[in-house]
Amino acid sequence: MFDNCTETVSILYAIVFGADGACIELSTASILSAFAAFIVLVVIAQFFARKLWQKLTQPRAPIEDSFAPPPKDTPFRDDPKYRDTAIRSSKR
Repeated sequence: MFDNCTETVSILYAIVFGADGACIELSTASILSAFAAFIVLVVIAQFFARKLWQKLTQPRAPIEDSFAPPPKDTPFRDDPKYRDTAIRSSKR
């Protein structure tokens, strides 16, 4: 079970390339390097996930009707003699 090691590799090296019978170094530097690589991967994944989420939740632009009449400068015509006009004068 505990054979003599001919090679010692860090945790990060063992995760990426495999240990293949080598001993794994359990030092603070080895653990922190593997943890730092994990954090970097999480940050990159979050960046892409946020970009994807923005794309998925973005409201789609409305499709304009090709048969719609062109817009007018005045939206309606109002008869000033009509009692209940949209624009009322203050004099009643």
